[in-house]
Amino acid sequence: SKIFHYGSISLISEPCRSAHLRAMAVAKKAGALLSFDPNLRLPLWRSPDDARKMIFSIWEESEIIKVSDVELEFLTGDGSLEDKVALSLWHKDLKLLVVTLGDKGCKYYTK
Repeated sequence: SKIFHYGSISLISEPCRSAHLRAMAVAKKAGALLSFDPNLRLPLWRSPDDARKMIFSIWEESEIIKVSDVELEFLTGDGSLEDKVALSLWHKDLKLLVVTLGDKGCKYYTK
């Protein structure tokens, strides 16, 4: 595989969490791009803080990240869709950040 794509739901509980993290490590070692769509489903998590913590626990390993406008606000605490808000989520190994805007399309950011 050239790309390993995953969400955050598999990070909620064991043993799925450990399997998810192991799959990421194997994919990275094999040279695959790591692609992350948090696909936030807050009712499945114990708390919003747990969701945020686990999402950010793998954030910096992901090379492609897609978030919705709602997820952008959840992760940054800022309801603005200004570029600086999205770019506050940028990290040094990120190659592509996509913010979907519902029926208004999307914004994307690259190096």
